[in-house]
Amino acid sequence: MPHFALIALLVLLGTLLIAALVVLAVHLRRLRAMQAEAVRQAAAEAREQFGRDVHDLVSSRLWLATLRSELAYRLADDDSPLRPALADVVQAIRQASADIRNVTRSFRDVSLASELANARAVLRAYGTDCKIEVAEAELGDEVSAVLAITVREAVTNVLRHSRATLCTIEIVVRSGVVTLTVANDGVDPSVPPGDGSGLDNLRNRAAALHGMVGTILDPDGWFRIIVEIPRKGGDRR
Repeated sequence: MPHFALIALLVLLGTLLIAALVVLAVHLRRLRAMQAEAVRQAAAEAREQFGRDVHDLVSSRLWLATLRSELAYRLADDDSPLRPALADVVQAIRQASADIRNVTRSFRDVSLASELANARAVLRAYGTDCKIEVAEAELGDEVSAVLAITVREAVTNVLRHSRATLCTIEIVVRSGVVTLTVANDGVDPSVPPGDGSGLDNLRNRAAALHGMVGTILDPDGWFRIIVEIPRKGGDRR
């Protein structure tokens, strides 16, 4: 009996040892998985931060440079030797902007605050007064991105296609719906605005968030782009 008891004890100890080793192996695998996930998450956050930095520090400045070079091109005399050079500059900046967008498209966030600040600065630089009113409300990232892109597109159109002296940008939130209105007073009411690819892209972006984009041309020359999107990018409830 003592021998059987000893053998049983040894078997029990061996079983406990194996069980402990199995548990330890499971914990080690979980630890490695957690470490790998932490590394992956850190890399993803670094990529997103890089994308934001690239957009805020480079892309917006390229946009401003494009508008300024286009203005210089339009102001140059038709027979000026500078016009071909300025045309090349405009094309080069546009290509650089497209390259930046392609590089950062998958992981960057567009900054609404940056686009509003850029809009005010560039409009005032061209002699167009800019008034901005923004409601204090927390918006979803996708909603903010669509609004930011709309501001950029609308301001670009103001500078390229109008003689505006005043541009207003207003963002309000009512009943769970965010409404962005960008208006300017410099459009010829006898010339109906066209539906270019930029406006089509804005409509597609808004529609993806259950929103809509509309335009209004008043008889007095005021032109408005209006975007309505559910505050969280979902249903309007």
